[in-house]
Amino acid sequence: MADYPVWLLQLVEAFIFIAPAYFANAVPVITSGLGPIDRGMKFFDGKRLLGKNKTIGGLLGGILAGEILWIAAMSWLPDFYEGYPFWTGFVMGFGTILGDATGSFVKRRINLPPGGPFPVMDQLGFVLMAYLLVWLAGISFPLWYLWYVIPITLLGHLGANYLAYLIGWKDVWW
Repeated sequence: MADYPVWLLQLVEAFIFIAPAYFANAVPVITSGLGPIDRGMKFFDGKRLLGKNKTIGGLLGGILAGEILWIAAMSWLPDFYEGYPFWTGFVMGFGTILGDATGSFVKRRINLPPGGPFPVMDQLGFVLMAYLLVWLAGISFPLWYLWYVIPITLLGHLGANYLAYLIGWKDVWW
């Protein structure tokens, strides 16, 4: 087996751990439906809590996607996942959806339209909340994971969206 640089092995390890959050962030696009999470409720400022784009189907799909990928990965890489609870993917999926919903809540408060740009929160809200909930659930992970995941997620998210815009899959570059 070839010798790989430590930073490359750490990068792969960090992304193996957070992969369920990425999956949970992508799935709601195809599982949306069942109505909005906020059911049309408004905050005291008269604006919707989250908006019509945050749906129950997306919530359920994201949570299940995180857990399904976690369980599948546990069977593929049992040595890596040894010691982690089987429900870590559930926590990560919920954190992902909560992070995205938190961004929507803040957007409504500062008068940004649904789908409008909210730099940094749009790119990192889901992954930061996933890490936070995993930590709050008492599941330990090396903090250095964040040193790899945060900058690559920020740049990768922007790059992927820009590419999708260039090829006509998105109407906006962000």
